Parts: sequence; structure tokens; C-alpha cells
Amino acid sequence: QYEAGGMVQHLIHQLKYQEREGIGRAFGSWMGEALSRDPSCPTFDYIVPVPLHWRRLLHRGYNQCNGMALALAGTTGGHYAPGLLVRERFRRTQTRKGRRGRHAGTTGAFRLRSRGLARGARVLLVDDVITTGATLRACCQAFEAESGISLYIAALAAVP
Repeated sequence: QYEAGGMVQHLIHQLKYQEREGIGRAFGSWMGEALSRDPSCPTFDYIVPVPLHWRRLLHRGYNQCNGMALALAGTTGGHYAPGLLVRERFRRTQTRKGRRGRHAGTTGAFRLRSRGLARGARVLLVDDVITTGATLRACCQAFEAESGISLYIAALAAVP
């Protein structure tokens, strides 16, 4: 038996490390339906999964955020844009690093593949777990040069 938090943790572990991509699609559909029912939630122009470096992708075999982002796009009507953001720097896993180490390891790690997003575009970044916020902060930095866009974040869980 799992408590609610334990079940979510188990499912996220299955998604990230046991190649259970269907879990990501199910979570993405669930999140998309919840967002679609919320009248205060805007429509999104782009749904962007947090990218893995190509070496990590090659080792893991898939990006656990892609299925979530694709399902979110399908339920919200946003454009699924997995190639819009690229992870440029490879770092070893940060699972054992503290807050300071994570922030140092992600600064400047991402870049936009194409510039010139439409002014007023709404971009939803999709991540699995927010631990310290370092990865998402670095993703947001990559969008800083784009004026007039709005960034939103969707994640399965956040570590307190």
C-alpha cells in the first residue's frame, strides 16, 4: 500500500527510470484537462518540455517530459514544441546536489533554438519535478531575450 505522496513518488520514479512513458502521457492529459477547466488559466501558444542534453537522452532513451508535454498540448490545444529549447551543457545527475550546487550547474545551460517568438506568445514549460527550481530558472533565462512573451510552468510535483 502507498500513501498518496508515496504513490506519486513511485509513479514519477517509474516514469523517469523505468521507461514507463505512458505514465507521463497520463499525467499530461490529467494536467491538461485540469488547466482547460480552469477559467483563470490562459490558452498556451507553445507547450515546451524541459529538454535533456543529447548525451543524457541517449543514455536514458527518452525524455520523460516529452510525453507529458505532448498530452498537455493535445488537451489544451497549444503547439507542442519540443525543439524550441535546447540543453547545451551536459552535467552529471544533480540528484545528490544541494541547492547551491544545482543552481551553479544549470546557469546558462539552455538556449532557444529559434528567436523571434510572436509578441504576446504564451509558453508553458513542462517539467516532472521541481526540486530547487534551478533547472526551470535556467530555462526561463533562455527566454529572457524574447520580449513580450509570458512563461508559465507545469510540473507533476515539487519537493518541499
